[in-house]
Order: sequence, then structure tokens, then C-alpha cells
Amino acid sequence: MDKNTSTGLLLIAVILGGYMWWSSKTTEAYNKERQRIQDSLRKIERVHEEIKQTATEPDSLKQARLKNIAVENLGALMASSLEGKEEFYTVENDKLIVTFSNKGGRIWSVEFKDYQNYNDFKEKRKRPLKMFYGDDNTFSLKLFTVHQDIKTADFYFESQIQEHNLSVTSDSLKAPFRLYADSVSYIEFVYTLYKDKYNVGLDVNFVGMDKHIDPRATTVDVNWKLNFSQQEKGFKNENNYTNIAYKYPGESSIEDIDGTKSSATEDIKTKLEWINFKQHFFSAIIYTNGSVNNKLSFVLYDENNPEKLLKTIEANFQVELNNKKNSNIPLEFYFLPNHFSTLRSYGHSFEKIIPLGWSIIGVINRLVIIPVVNFLQKYISSFGLVILLLTLIIKLLLTPLTWKSYLSSAKMKVLKPEVDKIGAKYPDSKDAMKKQQEVMALYKKTGVSMFGGCLPMLLQFPILFALFRFFPSSFELRQKNFLWADDLSAYDSVLDLPFSIPFYGSHVSMFTLLMAAAMIFSSKMMMSQQGGLNTQMKQMNMMMTYIMPIFMLAFFNNYASGLTYYYFLSSGITLAQNLIMRKYFVNEAALLKQLNAKAAQHQSNPKKKKMSFTERLMQKQREMERLQKQQAKNKKKR
Repeated sequence: MDKNTSTGLLLIAVILGGYMWWSSKTTEAYNKERQRIQDSLRKIERVHEEIKQTATEPDSLKQARLKNIAVENLGALMASSLEGKEEFYTVENDKLIVTFSNKGGRIWSVEFKDYQNYNDFKEKRKRPLKMFYGDDNTFSLKLFTVHQDIKTADFYFESQIQEHNLSVTSDSLKAPFRLYADSVSYIEFVYTLYKDKYNVGLDVNFVGMDKHIDPRATTVDVNWKLNFSQQEKGFKNENNYTNIAYKYPGESSIEDIDGTKSSATEDIKTKLEWINFKQHFFSAIIYTNGSVNNKLSFVLYDENNPEKLLKTIEANFQVELNNKKNSNIPLEFYFLPNHFSTLRSYGHSFEKIIPLGWSIIGVINRLVIIPVVNFLQKYISSFGLVILLLTLIIKLLLTPLTWKSYLSSAKMKVLKPEVDKIGAKYPDSKDAMKKQQEVMALYKKTGVSMFGGCLPMLLQFPILFALFRFFPSSFELRQKNFLWADDLSAYDSVLDLPFSIPFYGSHVSMFTLLMAAAMIFSSKMMMSQQGGLNTQMKQMNMMMTYIMPIFMLAFFNNYASGLTYYYFLSSGITLAQNLIMRKYFVNEAALLKQLNAKAAQHQSNPKKKKMSFTERLMQKQREMERLQKQQAKNKKKR
């Protein structure tokens, strides 16, 4: 055996020996880790059994046993944090007053410095509006430790700030709270308040917690629950606009849960970008940027509950936990007024929280109504006058449609004598189709459309619906008074009843009464303009004149007085427009002469052109008449 061969065999032997030694060490480490995990799992199961046994024990004994379990499994330092004295730390900026508690390291209360609740506004008390305080807010992380599941809400954190009252004087201020597992391992909540902002940052830091957290854990459970108290005038209206909204990552639109129900629960397994607890005019949003396994729910309180609570809203979800040794979970709270421009300034499609309507209705609100209102507010302090000017602008823009509708009705009115002659010619109900055909022929040769008055009205509907959405949800109306209405965002009341009328309520809204009266007068005038209507159309007009205003009287009695005030103004201006048009712009004798001339021209020189809707309808009627006659002949033959 030569030297090279000996050297090669020696190297192979060294490599094989080294590999066998490394493999044995790796296997040994693997077996030790596997045994450690199995021991941990058995210990977790034993702890769970011990905790279950405490369920039927007296509270004093139960608390002692739970503390012993915690000392054994979490360590004396962390177990000692289960007891302590609750202390509060207040940090304020130009917008918010935020109070923190060391119990759970949570936000204890949030107050809006520039706003008041309705009762304080009514009594002229200058106190900040409390969105929530105390046990109305619960925020907790659930962690799967090596030996025991824990909730951060059960522990007393150590505050890392010395002063109990602080103000944000620079760009931002941090408020850290720590929960120690041992001398070098802890969970840290770092809150950040910014100058002149409505958002509160929250960084959840895990420092050296890898030896305490279950190695299988890849997520952290988060529980957030708020009890909303009544802030506005009118329980029902506030309840209808208090709900849960959320947004999927990458989507421009948002989703929400119907707030009119008594309770609701929704499970969303996929990722969410943010979750919003929305009250009528204020929102509490948590920006998670990817929470999963989201369970959202709310429960409505009885209207007469003594605590004046509105709803309990809750969100349970999971956020990703990557590195257990040194990990950071960035979250962000937003406590905002539901003001369109304010919400939009923070991005993330927050402005979609305001229910301005979908499709063309939402576009009208965002691009027309809101900019016009904002412009008028710069120069006019009274919101009642702002609504008046807004109504005048809208009615001015719609004047061409109003004119076309009125002119069509005037044409039908001057043709009424001719229509009555046709009616006298066919008094028998069996000849109703022939009567209708002759009426249509009359309208055709005079150039009058049966639907000329309806179509312009239908084109105005998107604006009516847009304003129906805008006024009840408009933050601008909140606590703005006008005449007898103390808050245009809520109902106005000139008489409080000692009883409640079903579907109406326990008060009398003057703006709603004025709206209904204006609608009746406006409808009656429109009816007086129309002639040649059949029985069915007359019944429909009668319903629109009387039944619809009565229905709206009951429906709108609890709605925002700003909306009913607008509808009253709109109907009144329409009535005035029609009177002006009748007196100064329409001469019925001249109009009849014009229609007769057009009819004569049509008779002497009929032009073939594409059939109108009325002509197609007449053709269908003739075809139906022919088929009926044919069926009658066939029946006689049989």
C-alpha cells in the first residue's frame, strides 16, 4: 500500500468517525428536546386539570390554588404580578385625554377634548366626551406559555413612566408597561401618543420570552371589548348607526354588520386590515394589518337600562408571533370623530365608515354634497341657513327637470276636455282598451308623453336618496341648533307625550309635521295639473297625496331633524316653483293652441319615424285585442 492510499483511507476514517460523533450528538439533542416538549405537554395537561378542579371551589380557596399553580408554573416573579394595586397614568395631547391602568397594561379611558355628550351639551356643561372608561374597555392578550395559558388582563404591569399626568409637548410621547416573567424576560406594551392626532400606537414586545412561551405557538390571541354608553339624543337612532365595520387587506371597500339587530356574530377566518367599533358619531379602530380567525360580535342593551348603555361590541382575533425571543407585534388604535375629512386624512379607507350610500348615491355625497356643505360652513355659522342654501342650490340645478315635469303636466291638463270626450265616447268598461288607445293617439299627435312628468322626477331620486344618507350620518349636524331644534342630528320635539305611539314614538316632531304638510300641498297641486287619468292612476295619485305623507310622518318622527327640515324646504320650494311657473311662464290657452297646431300638422303630414315607447305600448295593446278576438272566435267554433 503506497503512501497516497494510506492517506486517503485515513481521511475517510476521520470523516466517517466525525460524522458518527456529530450524528450521535444531534440525535441526543433531538431526543432531549423531544422529551422536554412531551414533559411540557404532560405538565400543561396536569395544570389544566388542576384549574378545572377549582371551578366548584369557594372563591378564597380557588384564588389560593390558582396562585399556587401560577407560582409553580410561571415562577414567583410573574405569579406575584397577579396581585397589586391599580394605578392610573394620564397622557393628553391636543385632541385626546388617554388614561392607562397598570392592571393589564390597558387603556382605561379615552376622552375627546373638543366634544361633549348630549346631556352635557344640553345642560351647557363643558366636559370632555368620554368614549369609554373603567371596565367598559377590555384589552387582553392570551399567551400559550410552556406550563400555563395566561391572559395579560389578569396581571399588574410595571409602569416605566414615573409621572401620573403627562402632556405631549413634542412630536410624540411613549408610555411603556412591562410584565416580567423573570429578571430578564418580559412582555412590554409601549403606547405612543402623537401631538394633535387621534391615533395611539401600541407596540407589543416580547423580550427573552422564548423559554416561557410554548414552542408550538405561532400566534397570539387578542380580545378587545367595549361597552358603548349613550352619547347622543335618541336611543333608537344612535343604535341604528352603532355597529362593527372591518376591511380586508387590498380592498377599497369595507364590510359591516347590521347594527339594527339585537345581537349578531360573524366569523372571518381570512386576514383583516382593521376592525372598527363604530358608534353613531365616534369610532374606535384597531389597525392589525393582518389579523386572522376574527370573531366579531355585539349585543344590544334594553333602551331603559339604568346604566344608559347602548351596546357591547367585542372582537377576538389572532396576530402572528414570529420570533419568541425578541418579537414585536405592531398595533394601532384610532379614536376618531366620524367626520369625513378627518377620517380620510388618516388613510386606510377610514372615511368609508360613514354610510354615505353605494354607487351613484355615495358619489353624489362625496363629490357634491360634502364639498358644498364644507364651503358654505366657512362663511355661515348657522347650519339651518347652510341647509337652506344647500336646498336652494340643489333646486336651482334641478330647475330644468322641474320645468319639464311641470310642462308635461300642464299639457295633460289642457288636453283634459278632449280626454273627457273620449271617455264619454266609451262609457262601457269593456271598451277600456279602445278608450286608452284613442287617448294615446291623442297624446301622440299632440306630442305629449304620458311619462313626461314622471321621468324628470325619477332622475331626482338619486339626490333625494343621497341626502337621506347624508343628514343622519353627518357629523357637521351634531349639536347644531336651529329654531326649536336643539340638535339637528337628532329628532326635534315640540311636545313630549306621556305615552308612546307604536311606529311613531313619544314625542311630536314639528319639522316632520311641516314636511308632511308641504308634501300634501305640493302633491295636490301636481294632481290639479294632470288631466285624463284613469281610475288606477287617480288612486295612485291619491295614495301619493295623503297616504305617503302620513307614512313618512311616522317613519321620520325619530329621524334627524336636519333631514326633515331639508325635505320640508324642498317640498316648499317645489310648490313655489310650480306657482311661479303657472302664473308667469305657462299660458294654458296659448299652450292648447300650440298643441292643436301640432296635432293638425301631424294629421296633414305624418312622418314615419322610430316608434316611441307610447307607440310601442299602443301596438302591444292592439295585438292583445286582436288575440282576444281570435280566441273568442275559436271558442264559438268549438
